[in-house]
Amino acid sequence: MQTKIITISREYGSGGRGIGRHVAETLHIPFYDSEIIRETMKKTGLPEEVIQSAEQRVTSSFLFNIAMGVDITRNYMQQIHVAEKEVILEKIAEGSCVIVGRSANFILQNKVPSVRAFIYADMDSRMKYASEHYGIDVKNVHSVITRSDSERSLYSKNFYNEDWGERTNYDMMLNSALLGIDGCVDLIITAYRKESKEM
Repeated sequence: MQTKIITISREYGSGGRGIGRHVAETLHIPFYDSEIIRETMKKTGLPEEVIQSAEQRVTSSFLFNIAMGVDITRNYMQQIHVAEKEVILEKIAEGSCVIVGRSANFILQNKVPSVRAFIYADMDSRMKYASEHYGIDVKNVHSVITRSDSERSLYSKNFYNEDWGERTNYDMMLNSALLGIDGCVDLIITAYRKESKEM
């Protein structure tokens, strides 16, 4: 079967990471999530906590534009963005895989055949999932979710000038609260295998 990449974009608390992992395990192809952070660390020489923190620093277009005026060698956000993009392109070149987050769907463009999925759910379901799976206090979970969604949206807009969660940027928009984790996994695998010998 020819190389095909699956990218999983997701709202916080929608179960997207778990869905991506199950898809990769079922298809017996590599799964990349935190591995990309570790390899970005090697390229930049920055510690993991700096990378994770910098990815969450895009708080507004105004502040972002100020940050981009700083010399690139001193600009962690730009260094990390470039390094992560390089890592993702390297993974894509190696063959079929599942990549969760990191705006991989925007990096991919039309380089190889792909399935670009966006996982979403209603707020109550996401709050319940985040509390149960990530151990977030119920008093804080709503603010954590809204902040994370805002950061992901701003990152996509500022680095790729694309709208995170806009249906035209994806092949599949899946409601995990309605379909369940297994239902989302099955649909993504069906799309992956479409018109291939595995059908």
